[in-house]
Amino acid sequence: MADPSDSVDFWSENQPGFRFSALEPGTRDFFDEVASHRYALEPAIREMVRFDDWRGRDVLEAGCGIGTDAVEFARAGAHYTGLDFSPAAIALARRRFALEELEGRLVEGSVTELPFPEASFDLVYSNGVLHHVDDTDRAIQEVHRVLRPGGTALVMLYHRNSLNYRVNIMLVRRALAALLVLPGAVGAVATLTRESRDVIEGHRRLLAEHGMAYLRDRSLFLSNNTDGPGGRLSKVYSAEEGLRALHGFSVARADVRYLNLRLYPAGARLAATAAGRRLERRYGWHLWLRAAK
Repeated sequence: MADPSDSVDFWSENQPGFRFSALEPGTRDFFDEVASHRYALEPAIREMVRFDDWRGRDVLEAGCGIGTDAVEFARAGAHYTGLDFSPAAIALARRRFALEELEGRLVEGSVTELPFPEASFDLVYSNGVLHHVDDTDRAIQEVHRVLRPGGTALVMLYHRNSLNYRVNIMLVRRALAALLVLPGAVGAVATLTRESRDVIEGHRRLLAEHGMAYLRDRSLFLSNNTDGPGGRLSKVYSAEEGLRALHGFSVARADVRYLNLRLYPAGARLAATAAGRRLERRYGWHLWLRAAK
């Protein structure tokens, strides 16, 4: 069995915001740049979450990271609690709240053992977290437990039937990874994909370690091609699988967003067209699940 501390270390060093800013973590400019990039890249977050709707309500974010969405809830007037298992993430989130002079509670803990009483929250929000834990079902049960009757769960999981999974990861990225056995391929692949050489070198090392099993094992390859080499676990869900996971809730719906066409020339322009938006709502990478207790 993998050591859970490996996952803590990975996420402490690879918080999503770190990839989108070269500024000193913890500075106001760093936080501003991370937020600007996040909401430009994923405008559906504001659409799905509707931060202003939670004014005066008790909100828990299960997996708050460095607090980017957290401050949006707090600015909107929510009674915010954020939980993350990475001490580094919690420290940065606290720094963000201090800089903004915002009120909020930030707690180190596990999404599979939420340290809160039953019926504590009106909303439990988890964006891109529950597909990285071993026992996703247990985490969803915990979300249900801490919600009040009539409360809302809003969860984003990776979408199995997406262009990003079916084409980008399982076809394009595997083909590019196979090329890394060739001399000089690291630089060529880094240039082609606009990824850093360190990231591509990480994939080369995994290919050297696991051989062709790195390419054949879908789970292994997926886990190292969502948030970077070294990721211990990532899962994907169809809309039907996601809704089944919410079986304890009274009402649930699924929406799909975010094409993630960054690998392709003019991909961002395509995503912004009417045709791109239609594709996004069917084949997007982010599966948004909204459920009522």
